[in-house]
Amino acid sequence: MVAARPDPAFMAEALELALGGLESVSPNPLVGAVVVRGGRVIGRGFHRRLGGLHAEREALRDAGNTRGGDLYVTLEPCAHHGKTPPCSEAILEAGIKRVFFAAFDPNPATRGRGPRILRQASVEVRGGLLRKEALVQNAPYFFWRKNRRPWVLLKWAMSLDGKIATAGGESQWITGAKARARGHSLRRRVDAIMVGTETALADDPLLTPRPARGRTPLRVILDRRGRLPIKLKLLSSPRVAGRGRRLYVSVPGANSARRLGKLERSGVDVLLLPPRAGGLDLELLLDELSKLEISQLLVEGGAELAGALLKDSMGQEIAAFIAPKILGGAGAPSPVGGEGFSKLQESLALSGMRQETLGEDILLSARIDPC
Repeated sequence: MVAARPDPAFMAEALELALGGLESVSPNPLVGAVVVRGGRVIGRGFHRRLGGLHAEREALRDAGNTRGGDLYVTLEPCAHHGKTPPCSEAILEAGIKRVFFAAFDPNPATRGRGPRILRQASVEVRGGLLRKEALVQNAPYFFWRKNRRPWVLLKWAMSLDGKIATAGGESQWITGAKARARGHSLRRRVDAIMVGTETALADDPLLTPRPARGRTPLRVILDRRGRLPIKLKLLSSPRVAGRGRRLYVSVPGANSARRLGKLERSGVDVLLLPPRAGGLDLELLLDELSKLEISQLLVEGGAELAGALLKDSMGQEIAAFIAPKILGGAGAPSPVGGEGFSKLQESLALSGMRQETLGEDILLSARIDPC
């Protein structure tokens, strides 16, 4: 008797389920799973939160009697002890007959081990079902694992004529409530949020997701010349459990020892980096953030920071919120500053463009093609 072929529709459902963890699992990957028996889904699960049950265990628990069934999962089952026990053990205990997964996990602690253990126990295992879709869904995770550097998402809100503020500096609010709510959703997805000096001075932001759900990302404040007043909300508010850490980044000599001590007493971590070409060494900063398990970094401004990151190919994704307004003004700032590109052929190419209407505003999202 020939075994039934794997059904891509079941993997597609697992991929859809995985999105349930979008705001709560990073730096872990998004993972969804379904248990199938007799041609129908009897159990569903996804990785809900960092440190919580993996998708396979959730699906197996939801299914109940799983003996002789098939498991579809978007990432290979793990075989190592982390925050939770290995999923390969749960699969064997459940009596699953066949396992289909979309992509291998690039994590060297687990890559290939789970499928190998399952095969040794006579479980049929096949990989690669909807692999491309799984790689796109978890692009930030795969990028971080491969490059040991965070996936950088640059986000801005602008008028239809490409201005992020009026000529007088007013920027709150260019977009409406629905667009701003989506911006807070982006904050919940990432491990850290970063702003430059000018944005911190102009907006005095808290950089916290609202409403708060679960953890607060690390908040990174760049201050090359030590210009930011300590009374800013980001620097002066006391450390409160659940509000997340803050990281103040500058260069040696830009701040007095007394000033740095005051920041640290307020619960702000300090990172001093060697200067580079009159600014901060952003490549070194990204390396340091990766060491802190920052896999996804949201950059919320300003224009000079965005320009520096894009000029040196350190951005991977764009989220541009566009309002149906004209601000005008030669002196009004645009989202990307710096030197820019002198020739059209040097410009950055975008792919995978997506458009979404949010009230009266539009969100354009795209991946930046590698140079």
